[in-house]
Amino acid sequence: MTSPQVGTRDVCVIGAGISGLAMMSSLRRRGIDFVGLERDDAVGGVWNFGPASSQSSHPAYGSLHLNTSSKVTGFTGFPVPDDFPRYPRHDQVASYLERFADAHDLTGRIEFGTQVHQVEPSPGGGWMVTSRSGGNTRTRHFREVVMASGHHSAPRLPDPAITGSEVFRGRRLHSADYTDPEPFRGKEVTVVGFGNSACDIAVELSRVAARTVLSIRRGAHVVPKTLMGLPIDEIAASRWWSFLPFRVQRKLIEVLLHLSRGRIADYGLPEPDHRVMDAPITISDELLSRLSHGEIAIKPGIREFTSDQVVFNDGSAEDADAVILCTGYDMSLPLPDDVAFDGDGRLSLFQRIVPLGHDGLYFAGFLRPVGALTRLAELQAEWISDLITGQARLPGRDEMAAEVHGHLDRIARRYGAQRPEDALNVDVGSYVRGLKRERRRGAHRPAADAHPHNGLTDLRRRSAEWSSAS
Repeated sequence: MTSPQVGTRDVCVIGAGISGLAMMSSLRRRGIDFVGLERDDAVGGVWNFGPASSQSSHPAYGSLHLNTSSKVTGFTGFPVPDDFPRYPRHDQVASYLERFADAHDLTGRIEFGTQVHQVEPSPGGGWMVTSRSGGNTRTRHFREVVMASGHHSAPRLPDPAITGSEVFRGRRLHSADYTDPEPFRGKEVTVVGFGNSACDIAVELSRVAARTVLSIRRGAHVVPKTLMGLPIDEIAASRWWSFLPFRVQRKLIEVLLHLSRGRIADYGLPEPDHRVMDAPITISDELLSRLSHGEIAIKPGIREFTSDQVVFNDGSAEDADAVILCTGYDMSLPLPDDVAFDGDGRLSLFQRIVPLGHDGLYFAGFLRPVGALTRLAELQAEWISDLITGQARLPGRDEMAAEVHGHLDRIARRYGAQRPEDALNVDVGSYVRGLKRERRRGAHRPAADAHPHNGLTDLRRRSAEWSSAS
């Protein structure tokens, strides 16, 4: 059944993962009324992996651990417990996030088991949010909406489908449907992809499968979790690192990688067609070891399937009982396409947060940094709260558009523009400095330059007007 919309509330935060919790904590601390909407039955996002989660769309599996160290992944003032390992397992991360939510009085403000289907501008101002929970659908009006649902939305499958897919008799699944290696014990399995999940799954399968093949279309730089005895994300988060010129950062990483592992081709992997830091890296401590021991075979991209084999682009073929597609995710957001995406399907956001021309809508956590997301999510949350309360103001439309286009152009030159998610890449140091600078500048902008939605007092003054218009 569908219920009518209810009265206007201040803020709706969609998603209760790391970014959503950072946002809710900032709002709670400032006394701003908000509602959190979370599709699962507990906080944690991807880390809430278990019977209560929507596993079919989660990029998670039973052996998932943090790729970033607990030291820099914890929230400010709420460190990860000392008895946790440096790289906690998914259930430990979920437990930590639950404790954070409880300690900051967030849990009771979140509606769990609530799937958001549509977010659209309201004619009278603000946003209409349609959600479904327990068989009931309702639409509510909010003055501000923060999208913190993450960008791993819809599993991406090869398009067009690989020739012969319809005749292949083995099991074919996306990594979103992979949970543990036991169903593949004694089987011959091909894993497609070369990101973190593909390497984790291939390594795990290689301990139980009769044969494990890793199919790679494009080379990537494989980086261990630690260099010089330090977690790479702690290096990336350090002040000394952020002030090094980019060319020095890259050269230092290249030298350290060469000293620690030698040439990537010596492991049978294709040499990357780009320098390190010109594309997302693949983080793995175990892949190179399993390759050195002959436990994983490397093959190029798939050309076609037969009834019981996978045929690769070099003409070789492998028997396969199963193929696991670690081919990533598409962003599927409950928004009209023209609200936040450009013509190429890339998120077009000022400071990776604010869509142009749509007041009262913000994005939190739609980033791909090298290192932990947590501190960036906290900084984003503080600036969004500044904007909501009027403590900061946005620049004019032309200045915002110039910043967006400059970012997209820089990212396209450095990372290429093969997929829309490439636009989410950021350099941590420069992004942090830019966002802090924006917070300082915005606090001193004259009101005439501000967007009309800024300022919680003004929003509350218009509340009755919006509610009656609804």
